[in-house]
Amino acid sequence: MFRNKKAKKRARPEFQTIEQLREAIREEMNTRMEGGIPRGLPKAERDKYLLQLRQLRKALRECAYGDEGEKNYLKSCLRQEIARLELSLEEKERLYPFLHEEKLTAARKFDILLFLEMKQSGKDAFLNFCERHGFPRETQMPDGDYFEITAEMIEEVYQEEKPCLSEEECLTLFCDLVYEGFGHGIIDRLRDCRLDGISGGVSGLPPQFFRYEEELRGSAEGSHSYDSVFVMVRGTTVRLSFLSFGSEKELRRVTKALLRYEAPGELTYYNPYMVNDMKDGSRVFACRPPFSESWAFFVRKFDSAEQKCPEELIRGGGAERLISALRYFVGGGLHVAITGPQGSGKTTLLKALVRYINPKYNLRIEESVFELWMRKEFPKRNILTFRETDSVDLTEGLNAFRKTDGNCLMMGEIGTIEVAALMVELGQVSEQQLFTHHAMSTDKLVDYFQNALLRTGAFSDEDMARDQVMNAFQIHLLCERALDGRRFIREVTEIVPKTREYRCLFRYENGEYHQVDAPTKELKEKMLQKLREEEKGKMQEFFTEVEKNR
Repeated sequence: MFRNKKAKKRARPEFQTIEQLREAIREEMNTRMEGGIPRGLPKAERDKYLLQLRQLRKALRECAYGDEGEKNYLKSCLRQEIARLELSLEEKERLYPFLHEEKLTAARKFDILLFLEMKQSGKDAFLNFCERHGFPRETQMPDGDYFEITAEMIEEVYQEEKPCLSEEECLTLFCDLVYEGFGHGIIDRLRDCRLDGISGGVSGLPPQFFRYEEELRGSAEGSHSYDSVFVMVRGTTVRLSFLSFGSEKELRRVTKALLRYEAPGELTYYNPYMVNDMKDGSRVFACRPPFSESWAFFVRKFDSAEQKCPEELIRGGGAERLISALRYFVGGGLHVAITGPQGSGKTTLLKALVRYINPKYNLRIEESVFELWMRKEFPKRNILTFRETDSVDLTEGLNAFRKTDGNCLMMGEIGTIEVAALMVELGQVSEQQLFTHHAMSTDKLVDYFQNALLRTGAFSDEDMARDQVMNAFQIHLLCERALDGRRFIREVTEIVPKTREYRCLFRYENGEYHQVDAPTKELKEKMLQKLREEEKGKMQEFFTEVEKNR
């Protein structure tokens, strides 16, 4: 870290807490950035000084975006600042007692374990940590069983692994602890791991309860809203009860920091919630009182589904035949709806099925925020993604699809009736569509789109609106997540417009996929028109065998 070499070393008080150290470093950085260029520097040194100033300002601004480069640069600056302060051994032990594990909290022990795991496994560190130690485990509570990782579990693992840290590792961890006040706090390292998502402020009691409820004052630790950290791992929500933001102020700071990328604005009384993305593609939803009972955030990460293919996602007896059927449905250019509750694997499945789309098709993707990142998975294919902005909403973005050379339209999630109505309209003219939705059955899916057409005024007759919807989509995949975190496709259904019926093709029961019925003749003819020549014979043979095995 740069500094004026002529400046005299100032006496300072001893640091009692890590917050005091952070504040001292922050003040020193601000002083230097506001103080201008030291006098008497040669031109080369002056240019270097200005460059360092610009880099520091940029790192301070962008380290919370999810930008690993800026984060590492700021950590290197913090390391130099810590060295300049010449902390005594007593101060270091007081702030981070590496040599006295009995003084380390469960949160700090977890951070040490995760740090060492990341050196070996990179972003898969938390997943590997959980697999090796049998996490998450169900915790019995008076109101039911939850998946939770407790302080006692972390203590047990720490005693089992007995980590031995080098001097360099201790210094790195110390710098990381200081950095937490500039980044995402207690979840900083965890957020960088490959997860389905992480949330905070979603349990415990908000401050007003303690302010006005006499009997709650002085209640047990862990009952505040800022003591709330949850992660979603492979579809399972797990409470990390040993982690806490420490104060409502810190929870509020982290929530705001997560929203800073591309400066979408501030959470205010009149703008109490916001959806944004981060530089690494994560999606953030954040909210505040009075809209929500406490400050809270949800970070949805999409890197946990990287490089997944259907064979890795769809497991169980009969999975091979279901995967073959999906290959023909998608490769045959059918319009596919993927629905189910939050966390059931809809987006993951959608990304996996893209590999079955005809490679000659040009993909056009519409999203609220960038989530799918399909060009990362298929960098050589013709793919362009549109997103909602302040000046362009989703319906305008979908209308833009008409003006491109796209063959296949994908929609990350349909959440409004206006978008739903337009998707039905585009379903009549686009060669293929794939989208996700939250409907819990085929009938409810069709009802939603029918009502969308009626409410937007596209149709006034219910029967005509229903016919239009049933002609727009052919295959419905209903995803589900079991309480133990397993994800599966509950049913695969053909929507038959001619007879207005739903034909169940596959059903998941007792851990196996069972063939229920074969596709209609009309559906097979549609697929034959779009499949490549080498696939047509295989498809006919496959579904002929399905009919025999019914």
